[in-house]
Amino acid sequence: MQPIDERLADAYSAHRRTLLAVAYRMLGSFTDAEDVVQDAFLRFRRALESGERPESDRAYLMTITSRLAIDELRSARVRREEYVGPWLPEPAVEGLTELADDIALADSLSTAFLVLLERLGPEQRAVLLLHDVFALTFPEVARIVGKSEEACRQIGARARRHVSEGRPRFTAQTREAEALADRFWAAAREGDLEGLVGLLAEQAEFVGDGGDSGRGLTRPVSGAEAVAHVVLAIFRLIRELGGTTESVRVGSQPAVLVLDDRGDLAAVWSLVIETDRIVAVHGMVNPEKLGHLGVPLTSLDGRATWHSRPR
Repeated sequence: MQPIDERLADAYSAHRRTLLAVAYRMLGSFTDAEDVVQDAFLRFRRALESGERPESDRAYLMTITSRLAIDELRSARVRREEYVGPWLPEPAVEGLTELADDIALADSLSTAFLVLLERLGPEQRAVLLLHDVFALTFPEVARIVGKSEEACRQIGARARRHVSEGRPRFTAQTREAEALADRFWAAAREGDLEGLVGLLAEQAEFVGDGGDSGRGLTRPVSGAEAVAHVVLAIFRLIRELGGTTESVRVGSQPAVLVLDDRGDLAAVWSLVIETDRIVAVHGMVNPEKLGHLGVPLTSLDGRATWHSRPR
């Protein structure tokens, strides 16, 4: 019989990244996802120490992680009702997070997709992700969420319909989308209002998440011209403070890191593209939601304040 510590080490090496990927998509938070996965392994250790020997470590850990994430999501919904300003998930920036390296699943890491998941209840979200994203069978999903296979099929169908109703026709993996994003960032840097308006959908939206840091927007901004004015005001501030932008991806979405004059991170902006127009700009400026990227964050002490709003 394999020693417990050795079995735990093997399971951690083999399954941690998958478990983290599930928990992050469920919760939209790397910090919460890490806590859930750590708790799952602690419970796995206690089960092994009590004499339990699961046939599949992966299935056992997936079940614990999913159930813990469902419980966490239920409590998180209460906290989000008290959240200051719009809520966005922590950005999964390609190259700066473990999850953004999987090209096949990149679309499910985009801010736009995770925002759409907010329409779903915890069990709906779990069923959709486990079946549609991670390709578990409905019998496997049923065992994890504790419902019948037929119930899970119905839950999955409803969840898929809710998400599809609000999901744009993503083209973020095409050269055309990349070119569109490049034109958008160039127009923003050059102060080209007309150019920005022409790239935005008529009902485009800007959502800025600053939490209680005082650096975000109190509510989303809607309409192409209003969004363009917000973008120009922020880019004007970036220039005045000697800041720059660096092109990256958040999941499948074109994005930029907004850096201050020292190269420290001030914000992550990502675009949602439908056909040939930008339908949303997501701006993450809440420092508490950028720490997982492992890069220095801009400091407000003794320096001009970075705001994700017009002055």
